[in-house]
Amino acid sequence: MLIHKKEDYILIKPSLKFLGVAFPPDSDDDFWVVLSAEIGEEGSKGVDVFYFNLTTPKRLMYVLQNQKAVFKRGLIIVDKYDYETAKKIIQDIILECKGETWHEVRSNIMKYCMSEYGD
Repeated sequence: MLIHKKEDYILIKPSLKFLGVAFPPDSDDDFWVVLSAEIGEEGSKGVDVFYFNLTTPKRLMYVLQNQKAVFKRGLIIVDKYDYETAKKIIQDIILECKGETWHEVRSNIMKYCMSEYGD
């Protein structure tokens, strides 16, 4: 019986192909926006869409005035809006989500956000 170690396999590396912001915020320090990240296998054209929520402490405090808690997968809290910083944060997250199959990669990414399939 031949047993392969995980390091013997070539891991699929995800790549951020596009990061969209439907409605850029009016204020740099008081906002909550949804970012749509098109992520696919490095070197391929196919993508799945994943969603991250980007907000600031100021907006989070406003939300907490109306509800007792906020629990949301994919929530990123920053001090101010900066598209490039948000993009770098998401790129750093997905670099840790390699896998032997795209299904495994996708499952790893899903630990940090929501997907177009709602799971």
